[in-house]
Amino acid sequence: MTLRIIKVLYFMAAINVYTSGVSRQLGRFSVSSLLDSLPVLQPIVQAGSNRCEGLKSYFGITYEQLLQKNTTKFDDISLDHITRNGKVKYNLNNTNNLKKIMRNTRNVIIIIHGYMESSDGLMVNRVAPEFLKKKYVGVFAMDGSNVFSYEYFRTSTYARFLGDKLGDLLSELIKKGVDPSKITLVGHSLGAHIAGVAGNKVKQNTNKLLRRITGLDPAGPCFSNVHLDGRLDKQDAEYVDVLHTNAGLLGLNLPVGHKDFYPNSGMYQPGCFLSTCDHSRAWEFYAESMNNSDNFPARKCENWTAFKNGMCTKNEIAYMGFNSEPGSPGSYFLSTASSSPYGLGASGSG
Repeated sequence: MTLRIIKVLYFMAAINVYTSGVSRQLGRFSVSSLLDSLPVLQPIVQAGSNRCEGLKSYFGITYEQLLQKNTTKFDDISLDHITRNGKVKYNLNNTNNLKKIMRNTRNVIIIIHGYMESSDGLMVNRVAPEFLKKKYVGVFAMDGSNVFSYEYFRTSTYARFLGDKLGDLLSELIKKGVDPSKITLVGHSLGAHIAGVAGNKVKQNTNKLLRRITGLDPAGPCFSNVHLDGRLDKQDAEYVDVLHTNAGLLGLNLPVGHKDFYPNSGMYQPGCFLSTCDHSRAWEFYAESMNNSDNFPARKCENWTAFKNGMCTKNEIAYMGFNSEPGSPGSYFLSTASSSPYGLGASGSG
């Protein structure tokens, strides 16, 4: 029994080392963030991810176990309505005013942060201002920071509960006449899976699909071997596009969207020393794409090696980021610069 507990704690530590510090400023040094960058840990992280549900069951923190216990409260989840004049926070347990705002908004954008972040974190503060430049868009940011635990195993389970709660809210709006084709979710890391669960919940509740979900390097640990109800999948919206920037480490390696984009192989990003930096590049690329529609053309290809060897130069092109559109599903590859502006235009698509 002692050996079993040691093994459990070992894998929990491995995953927590790998997922800590997403909210750190890029380039900030610490021992744990240095460990994040060691490729030798990749097999450990993948092993921990594959065993995740078993370990959660051992500690009584699977989704089904927490649902049965009914002891987990999610009273501190909010949606911020972000405008050019500031933001107003609405608790998801009191949403009457929020629903009125959303019903009167032509296009609803909901941004969802990742682990160890918040609605006032780096990702939201980079992406939201770009949306505010667009016309006829209402910008909202989900904040689950008061619910997320520092212990990643538990938090990865909580993500599904947060997705359920957001999905129920959106379902209510749709049942009262809001067109689901005007709702887009953009989630980073754990936030990508929250978005996926919300989209699936809407489908279950209303038999309708949201317009679009964009997954920005969806979290990998604890999500590589789970039921589709618990993670992002292409069935969760009319169009699901995914940017992979730290695939197989902090991010999910699986292609889970209609279109999956793999800049610079999708695993390591030029100019990054830490995996947290690689992981964050997804939302940096996305934010840049909102003002530069031609910056990120990507080439459909079987894999990165084939792309780099020039074997896909005659294949179709799709644009990564905000300007991505449905059609010709598959995996797409491109190269970027090591610093902003990252987009290389046509020269990055092989």
